[in-house]
Amino acid sequence: MLLIHQWLVWAHIVAGSLALALFWLPMLAKKGSPIHRQSGRYYAYLLYGVSMSGIVSCALVIVAPLYFKAKMLKHGVDPVLLAENIRAFWHFLGLLSLLSWVSIRQAVQVLKAGVERSLLKQPLHLLAITTLVPWGAYVLWLGIARSQPLFIVFSLIAMASAVGALQFIFRAEVSKMMVLREHIGNMLASAIAIYTAFAAFGGRNLLGLSANGQLVSWLLPSVVGVGFIVWYNRRYQDKPKAMVTAQQA
Repeated sequence: MLLIHQWLVWAHIVAGSLALALFWLPMLAKKGSPIHRQSGRYYAYLLYGVSMSGIVSCALVIVAPLYFKAKMLKHGVDPVLLAENIRAFWHFLGLLSLLSWVSIRQAVQVLKAGVERSLLKQPLHLLAITTLVPWGAYVLWLGIARSQPLFIVFSLIAMASAVGALQFIFRAEVSKMMVLREHIGNMLASAIAIYTAFAAFGGRNLLGLSANGQLVSWLLPSVVGVGFIVWYNRRYQDKPKAMVTAQQA
């Protein structure tokens, strides 16, 4: 099991590193162009790999924290407290992984479905979205109890993303512009998740930042990403009489 977990983590790191770099190509390319579509497709494939490897590896650590993180159990360390701390951090990483999965899945499927959203109402997709709410609430509780602002911020983002996705899926009417905003917003949400995971899990060791510097690096992706989402939402506003009644699934 240790070897499986190690391979999952390495696959997660490699796919995540590639996704960090590739993300900017579809975002900066002309929307609808061949390079936009192709690079976006590869980015989605990488995100699926990042998300699934992250979810599985986090689940393993949460179930048996002292087995997979035995090197952290040193002389004089309380094993019960250590297990609680490990579980808390990996619950946070697991929430990021699930948010990445939901975001990229929603971003891809919404373009395929268009204004007819039956494709978004598949049970597994709805299950993943709704799972963000209780998991996010638990991480929010952990953040408040442990005075961890990163946990608090991202738990709120995860729950807000779930509510927003469900509102889009089940609302009576949508427009083409709303579909476009949903696509771009979820692409940005997936990037927020992977950039924050990089800062929280690997960036702090690579960059050698102070405690305040680490906090800024953790929160910066959310601030920038949410800012871009607001900007895109204003740019792609609905034109008058552009609403289209959705077909009933």
